[in-house]
Amino acid sequence: MFKKIKNRIRQGASFIKRDEPALLTFLFHSIFRDEHEIALKHIDPQQSITIDIYRAFLEYFLEAGYKFISPDELSQGLDSNGCYILSTFDDGYYNNQLVVPLLQEYKSPALFCITTHNVLHNVCFWWDVVYRELSKQGFRRKAISVAQKKYKKLSHPKILERLQSEFGKTVLEPGSDIDRPFTPDELRVFAAKKYVHIGNHTSHHYILDTYDRETQWVQMQRCQQDLQKILQVEPKTISYPNGNYTAMTLQLAGELGFDYGITVDKHKNYLPLHEEDKLKLGRFVLWGSMPLKMQFDIFRSDMTAGTRRRLL
Repeated sequence: MFKKIKNRIRQGASFIKRDEPALLTFLFHSIFRDEHEIALKHIDPQQSITIDIYRAFLEYFLEAGYKFISPDELSQGLDSNGCYILSTFDDGYYNNQLVVPLLQEYKSPALFCITTHNVLHNVCFWWDVVYRELSKQGFRRKAISVAQKKYKKLSHPKILERLQSEFGKTVLEPGSDIDRPFTPDELRVFAAKKYVHIGNHTSHHYILDTYDRETQWVQMQRCQQDLQKILQVEPKTISYPNGNYTAMTLQLAGELGFDYGITVDKHKNYLPLHEEDKLKLGRFVLWGSMPLKMQFDIFRSDMTAGTRRRLL
């Protein structure tokens, strides 16, 4: 059954209902110039998104009649009859600056959610260190993913301690423009660009649902304080690290003044948005290793979330 649906979607079949009024939110991390940069294995490629793939993403949805919006436009309220996209980049990689010319060319804003500790201290993101070091040792993608999941079960301080114990004290130091975060000065220049908007991604990228109330509060609040110090802004949107959250996370985000919180629950946000859903917006993940048009068509469709998960 699902194979037939895939084939129909690839052919652009019209039998699938789609484009109900909704906000589609998308998750990106790094962006690469080309396949050569991915092959260097400086960082975990995650979704393997190149400039050309991001261009295809913009062109497809703009041609389909979707409007790319900023967090400010979201806060001002969306037309309940419209179709919108909020494009988000998590973490704060310096390589995100490669997307700015595309944002300006297509007049399409994007939200960049920053993990401020890495920016302030010029340290790599831990999952990239695992990927880089195990790749050097000849491990394949599947085995590296298993190792990353094991690390993820540790507390953040324990993750860093183990990385330095296993791979050396300097392992968190960036080696190139591909694997490093923005510096504070670079982030200031970047944030001033037209179509660039800044969000909160916690201070240290703690996976919030594994921590107590106080730690979650500190992680979210400290990032706000850091962004105020660096950029003189306090974002109204937070992207939860790893997409993880609990009822307590949502409560704290509201208490800290966030209007919107972004998860990785893979679903459309149908309009009008309900108050109780604003701090747990769904978000799709685009994979550079899969046929793009098939994914775009699936994201536009109004099939059930379960069917969409099976197809992707």
